[in-house]
Amino acid sequence: PAEPLVAELAWRLRVLSARALSIVMNRDVQNFEAVMAFLDATHCLLPGLVPAIKHMKIQFGLKTMLSILLRML
Repeated sequence: PAEPLVAELAWRLRVLSARALSIVMNRDVQNFEAVMAFLDATHCLLPGLVPAIKHMKIQFGLKTMLSILLRML
């Protein structure tokens, strides 16, 4: 009974990851907050998935990218 639940959660994680990547790759400034929220939630729920320092570097890079994109508008 637990295996279908794990498979469902893994599938949802992949879908949300793909959505976050799409937002970043398309430079969708309006939805960057959703990406940051996804990263925070993923880090809280699965702390072993990405080391804390890497998580911080990813978020810093995304914030930098966002500020550059906003300057271009």
